[in-house]
Amino acid sequence: MRIEYALVTGAASGIGARAVERLREAGAEVITTDVSETLHARYASDTGVRTVVGDITDEAFVRELLAHAPRLDRVMHCAGIMPAGRVRDVGAAQARHVMRINYGGTLTLLDATLPHLRAQPTPSQLVVMGSLTGYVPMQKLAAYSASKAAVNSYVEILAEEERANGIHVLLVAPTAVRTPLLEQATGGPKFIGGLVGKASGLLMVTPDDVLDATERALARRPRLKGLIPPTPVITPGGGIALAGRRVSRRFAWWATNLFN
Repeated sequence: MRIEYALVTGAASGIGARAVERLREAGAEVITTDVSETLHARYASDTGVRTVVGDITDEAFVRELLAHAPRLDRVMHCAGIMPAGRVRDVGAAQARHVMRINYGGTLTLLDATLPHLRAQPTPSQLVVMGSLTGYVPMQKLAAYSASKAAVNSYVEILAEEERANGIHVLLVAPTAVRTPLLEQATGGPKFIGGLVGKASGLLMVTPDDVLDATERALARRPRLKGLIPPTPVITPGGGIALAGRRVSRRFAWWATNLFN
């Protein structure tokens, strides 16, 4: 599918920023948004990128963002936060804040975007970044894991419901990704703190790894003469951990605790 117009959230850094770069390399015009003012400077010299700074949890902001959008062939939701710490230290207020940003922001974006995509005469793609921790929780990431578990479930169900409307919804739930987001979680599992600043690691993938897997998943076609649709979920770098969780939760906890 040719992507001519796209919207990317969380575009100031990490997976979102790399997604914008790749979309521009492919010739797409991109609307970008992020809460960080650095968004403007990052794309100041690129006339094919429109930058809009704002809070993705703000319904009025998201409606205004989409009001000026042309046809959207792809929407990529990458915005999110990743604070860490034990439950006793994080507290209810911060946990609610994480849920408001990660899950609430996803709901707000989808609520505004889906009518826009449904009304288009052409097919579209909707990619949402969840997390492997939504399936394989870890100590010191309770608030983040809970928010991503909500995102994972919501988007997977959405993928089934929207298929008939010509919207290809894909949930991307990777393991740790080499992005600035890891720096927010340095109070979390020890292995995450050990990954900060490193170019690669056994338990870490790169934004390009994630985006390559995303493109492959979006390119898949239904099997058995259309009876079996493409998978709505991919877990880049997380296959072994996810399999372990499905086989035995107790074993999965033993394994994840090795990295705490």
